[in-house]
Amino acid sequence: MPAVAILGDINVDLTLQVAAYPPEGGEGIAERQMHGIGGSATNTALILARLGQPVRFIGRTGADAWGDWCTVEMAAAGIDTRWISRDAEEPTQLNIVVVGASGERTMFSYRGANVKLGADDVKPAALAETALLHLSGYALLKAPQSNAALRAVDLARTANIPITLDIPSGIAGAIGPAVTGLLPEIDTLFLGELDAKLLGSQGQQATLDAAAHGLIEAGATNVVIKRGAEGSVLYRKGQEIHSPAVKVDVIDTTGAGDAFAAGYIFGSLAGLSVPATGALANVAGAIAASNLGPSASAVSRDALLDGISKAGIDPSLLAEIQPQIRR
Repeated sequence: MPAVAILGDINVDLTLQVAAYPPEGGEGIAERQMHGIGGSATNTALILARLGQPVRFIGRTGADAWGDWCTVEMAAAGIDTRWISRDAEEPTQLNIVVVGASGERTMFSYRGANVKLGADDVKPAALAETALLHLSGYALLKAPQSNAALRAVDLARTANIPITLDIPSGIAGAIGPAVTGLLPEIDTLFLGELDAKLLGSQGQQATLDAAAHGLIEAGATNVVIKRGAEGSVLYRKGQEIHSPAVKVDVIDTTGAGDAFAAGYIFGSLAGLSVPATGALANVAGAIAASNLGPSASAVSRDALLDGISKAGIDPSLLAEIQPQIRR
């Protein structure tokens, strides 16, 4: 099975669950604490690897204990870590993730070694004979990491490798020009509704349809909009396919979009229909949102099989999805 190449952040997440945020200068006592490997691209990579999809990861950590731990854990999950470089000056990224009563997360990060990934770190061999290149929008925030992302796009396009780009919530404004320039190169764009309206140049008062079509007119081939409790929608020229949401008790939204992207990529590469792919992605995102901490630890074959069986998915789609997860 051809591998998926993934480029993006590697970090350690320290997650704190709080009943309420304290005022500035106050003190918040967490009800729960946990830590794990995080990073939008890393979450997606770990989930794909757990589903049996070969993954190659292109990234950078510090030459420190956290970097050692992340690399060892990723390799243990089956990820090819040969293209993870180490930085002697900057540390491995640490995220402090504070989860409030609604399940929404607030993140404080020092991006550290991730930003130091350069174009020279992206080797043609990392993408050779791969099925797909997946990028996290975080990689477009700042050079030299953004140069590494552009280098990967150039290599992928030269080799006719499809490219997907996931825009995590909260950064669309910062990477808007970079995304606009890349849209003609992107086969599938994943993003939230508010970010679609921002990047589609339609304004927050625009309809979802107008925003999506604005992105398509700007060059995107497939636009997949993540709508949380409203499910998801795939837009492509002349086509609009809605996938209904999966009802769960939201505990922590950290990584839900990363899990969604993993489910969508897995379904697409497995040859599932668009409705089946959307259903699988929605279930993956829902599983992540209903667990505290890094999403990759919650989304597994067994969790997906259990989730799709309880999600009220059309039986024909269920019959399409289950054999691919079990393979």
